[in-house]
Amino acid sequence: MKHKNNSKLIEAFGKELLDKILQCQIFEIPAGTRTKKPKDYSVEFIPIVIEGVVHAIQKDSFSNDVLVYDIKPAQSCIISINSTFTNNPIILESYAPVDTKLVLVPKEMSLKWFDEYPKWRNFVMGLYTKRLNELVKQHNTVSEQKVAIEDQNQKMTDSINYAKRIQEAVFPAEHFITDEGWEHFIFFKPRDIVSGDFYWIAKEDDKIIIVAADATGHGVPGAFMSMLGIAFLNEIKESIMDDKLSSSQILEQLRAKVKNALKQTGKMNEARDGMDVALCIIDTETNILQFSGAHNPLYIIKKIDGEKSLITLKAERQPIGIHIKERPFTTTNFQLEENDAIYMFSDGFADQFNGKTGEKFKSRRFKELLKSVSDKKMKEQKQILIETFNDWKEGTFQIDDVLVMGVKI
Repeated sequence: MKHKNNSKLIEAFGKELLDKILQCQIFEIPAGTRTKKPKDYSVEFIPIVIEGVVHAIQKDSFSNDVLVYDIKPAQSCIISINSTFTNNPIILESYAPVDTKLVLVPKEMSLKWFDEYPKWRNFVMGLYTKRLNELVKQHNTVSEQKVAIEDQNQKMTDSINYAKRIQEAVFPAEHFITDEGWEHFIFFKPRDIVSGDFYWIAKEDDKIIIVAADATGHGVPGAFMSMLGIAFLNEIKESIMDDKLSSSQILEQLRAKVKNALKQTGKMNEARDGMDVALCIIDTETNILQFSGAHNPLYIIKKIDGEKSLITLKAERQPIGIHIKERPFTTTNFQLEENDAIYMFSDGFADQFNGKTGEKFKSRRFKELLKSVSDKKMKEQKQILIETFNDWKEGTFQIDDVLVMGVKI
């Protein structure tokens, strides 16, 4: 299927991916009309302009349309287009001055292509970063004008929900774990819709790489850092097998990329943003696990002489980012056996305050909880963790993002 802007679309996505994109649902907007919800719209998607143009507009105080920006072929903007497909309050509306066509890429296809096509990965992440920048500008506008705060906050919440959809779309597919016949769960609970905690899973040949990370901050600032982490891990992924990188070497490369991106040189009063990371590589042929950590450890629960034992693989006491006393990351090897359970996590669960006593959950109680559930099905373990966390914090607010990942060999 050819379109007027084929050369621009090919440049953005490549011919092979573009052919797949153009097989998705096409939504036509006649000239002079605002976008309307497709009759059969039932899934989350990323809308991309392939012909024509969409004006992102906003009402001024006199209800006049004010052009914010244009969305042209090979471009997309979740808030300006997607908001008009819902009944939720919106910040921007969309208007097509000429006959315009959108292609609607379903979320499941986006997830698949994110792993397969670097151009799609760059497109989605660029879209996400642009969306977060829009949110920062909106926040600044609200802070400066102090006008209609409640209404603006509601609209910002709605727009952050769209950013959440994109963040979920760039989290990697979990099938790499299930393909091995391993049970697993991911308990992921952002504090502020979008999250500074993130996970990353990849498979290269007979190696599965799993990452659980906690970026500086939460909400929109944390989400910026999490996207950096995911982007850099995807870059490093290309050389993991070629260069036979160990878990510690991956963390070294990740630290270098983060420091370079944030322009961290060690000067006084410099931002100390970064992330805490637990990273393991599991050889699916030998079940040998490599582990390296930046602040975040890894727990293994196994039965020894019929008794449950929790083994801690310790992390380095340094983050991914600038640090006063930087040391090389080290690799710990561990021989896994059938029915061993692996747990990786951020500090959000253990740091949560109790709604009645104000006490933190703490690592000791967290370890006891994992040991108590480790022989149950992973799906059941996740449900128990969710219920325990909610019961513990009942009566108070969630203080941080929460991420707990479990894998049973």
